[in-house]
Amino acid sequence: MNTFRPVPIGVIFAVLFAWFVPTVMAQAGTEPYAFVIYAEGYNLSVFRNDEMTTYDVLVDDVIGMPLLPGDLVQTDNDTFVEMQVMPSRTVVKIAENTTFEIERIGGAGGGTFDMSYGRMRARVERLTQNDRFEIRGFTAVAGVRGTDFGYDMVVEREAAAELQTKVYVFDGEVEVSEPGGETVTETADASGSVPEATAEPVRLQANEMVSVVSAVPPEVARRADEIAGGTPGAVAPAPAEEAAPRKVVFRQQQIETEIEDFWQRKDFAEDAIDPDTVEEKFPGINARVQRLSDERRQYEELQRRRREGLLGAPEEFLAESEEAFEAEPEREPQRVALGEAATGDRIERLLLPDQSAPQSVQLRQAGNWLVGVGVLMELGGLAGAWFIDDARSFDDIQTGGASTGAMIGGGVFIGSGLFSYLLSLVVD
Repeated sequence: MNTFRPVPIGVIFAVLFAWFVPTVMAQAGTEPYAFVIYAEGYNLSVFRNDEMTTYDVLVDDVIGMPLLPGDLVQTDNDTFVEMQVMPSRTVVKIAENTTFEIERIGGAGGGTFDMSYGRMRARVERLTQNDRFEIRGFTAVAGVRGTDFGYDMVVEREAAAELQTKVYVFDGEVEVSEPGGETVTETADASGSVPEATAEPVRLQANEMVSVVSAVPPEVARRADEIAGGTPGAVAPAPAEEAAPRKVVFRQQQIETEIEDFWQRKDFAEDAIDPDTVEEKFPGINARVQRLSDERRQYEELQRRRREGLLGAPEEFLAESEEAFEAEPEREPQRVALGEAATGDRIERLLLPDQSAPQSVQLRQAGNWLVGVGVLMELGGLAGAWFIDDARSFDDIQTGGASTGAMIGGGVFIGSGLFSYLLSLVVD
C-alpha cells in the first residue's frame, strides 16, 4: 500500500531559492539599457564618451547592440531602427533623419528621451506609478505610463524658420506639457478655436494630437558644418543664458492623415522580446552592458580629473580600458572623435541630419536603381518575346530582336548594379 509522504517544506524552499535568487541577482547586476531589435537602411550613428561611431546597418551586426543612458543616437536618410527598453517590452521606433539622447532608463522600463530632431513612435508597456516614459523636445514634453504614441519635431522646407512639433496618440492616453513657461491650448472644433491659458498638461486620447509651431531654436538652425567643420554629429555648446519663459500654443485636433499613412507604411517590424530570454537570444549582452557602463564611468572620472587639473592626458587614464575594448560588430565601424567641444558637466548635445549621403550609401542607392531598371528591362524583354515574337521557350527567342536586346540590356544593368552594390561595402 502506497503511503503519501509530503515533501519537506525545506526542500521546496531550497528549490525556489536555487531558481529565483540567481535570476534576481543577474537582473539586479545589470545596468539599465536598451538594445536594437531591428534595423533597415544605411547608417546608424551613436555618440558615446566623446566619440561618434557610425554603423552600416546592412554590414555591421547591430541587432542586439546595447544603448545606454547618455548615448546620443542618429539615423541617416532611409534608415529606420527599433529598440527595446529593458527590462520591459517597451519598443521605440526611430525614423530616418532622427537625433535623440537617451537621458534616463528606469528600473521598470520607463525612461526619458531628449529629441533634437526627427520622428519617433513608442509602444510603451504599462508602467508602475513610480516610473514614467517621456519624450522631451524644445517645445513639448510627452509623458505616458503605457500607450502607443508618436512624437515629431521637424523643420518643413516650405517654412524653414518654423519648428513644428506634433504629439499624437494611437492607443491609450498621453499627457503633453510645455518644458517651461505658460501653455496656451487651442481646441479645433466646428465653432472655431478659443485659446485658453492653462498650467495643466494637455491630455490626449486615441486618434488625437497636438501640434506646436514655434521659431526654430538657434541650436536647430545652426548647421553641422558651422559647428564642427562639416563633421556629421557635431556638438553644440549649451546656450550661455536660459531663455525667458514664453507662451507656447498647443493646437489640439484629430491625427493628420499624413501621420497615419506614414506609420501604416513604416509600422513596427519586430515584436518585443521576452526580457527573461534576452540573454539567451543575445549571449553575453549583460556582460557587454556592464563593460560599456564601466567605460562610461571611467570616462566621467577622466573628465572630472581633467577639470580639476589632476590629469594631463586622457591616455594615462584610459590605457587599460583601450586594451580591453573590442568593437561590437565584426566589421570595424567608422569612428569620429569630437575633441574638447564635447567635454563639460552638462553639455547640450545636438546632432543635425546630414543631407549629403556618404559615398557607400550613394553607391548602394545607385546599385538599387540599376538593378531595378535591369529587372524591368528583363521582364519587358520576356513579355515581348512571349506576346510579340510568340516564343514559348528560350530556343524560340529571336537573336538580334528587340526582346533579346532588352534582356541583354537588363542583364548589363543588373550586373552594373551588383558591382556598385559590392563596391559600396568596401568604400568609406
